[in-house]
Amino acid sequence: MSIFSSGQIWAAVDWGADSYKAFLIKKGNLVDTKAGEQGVLKVEDQAFEVTLRQLIDSWLSAHGEFPIILSGLVGAREGWVEAPYIHTPCSSVEIQGGVVTVPTNQLKNVFIVPGILHTGEDYPEVLRGEEVSIIGAIKEQALSDGWILRPGEHSKLVRVAEGGVSLLSTYITGELFKLLDQYSSLSRHSGIEQKTSSIDFMTGVRTALKSGCLSKVLFSSSTRRLVSQIEAEHVSSYLSGLLIGHEFRDLKSMGLDDIVVVGSGQLMELYQLAFDELSIKTTLLDSDRAYLSGAQLILESLGVDS
Repeated sequence: MSIFSSGQIWAAVDWGADSYKAFLIKKGNLVDTKAGEQGVLKVEDQAFEVTLRQLIDSWLSAHGEFPIILSGLVGAREGWVEAPYIHTPCSSVEIQGGVVTVPTNQLKNVFIVPGILHTGEDYPEVLRGEEVSIIGAIKEQALSDGWILRPGEHSKLVRVAEGGVSLLSTYITGELFKLLDQYSSLSRHSGIEQKTSSIDFMTGVRTALKSGCLSKVLFSSSTRRLVSQIEAEHVSSYLSGLLIGHEFRDLKSMGLDDIVVVGSGQLMELYQLAFDELSIKTTLLDSDRAYLSGAQLILESLGVDS
């Protein structure tokens, strides 16, 4: 998989609270990935350098030292080294300028990407980790003005103006789904193996789009099952539709008609169904490609030999 034309060998690690995903690039090609549940909050006694070496030990053994770009909670106060937030509006160049060099004992050329802080009229919003794929998406799409959505546990909506980040919004859609589907009174179907149903998912989306109150409509995932309007094995699909549908109520209110969506897998397919329902034109961009494109941009700005 050819991605970049420059650089010999380097790595990027998206290191979040509960998990990590690492990428190894050699001569412009993605040659290996690693992923696991060794998140930042599981690192004991601030042993981040030791842990990082363990996570990518086989790469270091095979290739020696190489530049490493880190992003995510690893750059927060509770992480390895804090990389302070860059305030909106901010360009990719300003984000690159906020990259922090990590003091290390053995590893060389380890860098942490800063997050982005948006101080809105009502409350602040942040990106911590997603900023790499966002600047990658801006680069990949040559986007000067528009919108980017990165679905996930915490979906991030980004307004791009003059090629930089000007506004942020967070929807904890994925996290709410996990909590409600597994641990709430709505999870009484949990003993039944769930199957994906695009029909019931879209029923949930349409129900949410017509409802003004999320807490009011959520219980319909139980009542529709009780009266056999949806099968018990499709409750999760319907609930997912309700939550994503309410996220889309907000998008609809903004008058969006064109958006770049960064993601992958089944979640992207579900979001595409909802976008089609609202006749919003989408440009789909693989999340790994966006992340690596952003990481490459940052690496190039540092002038590090790889």
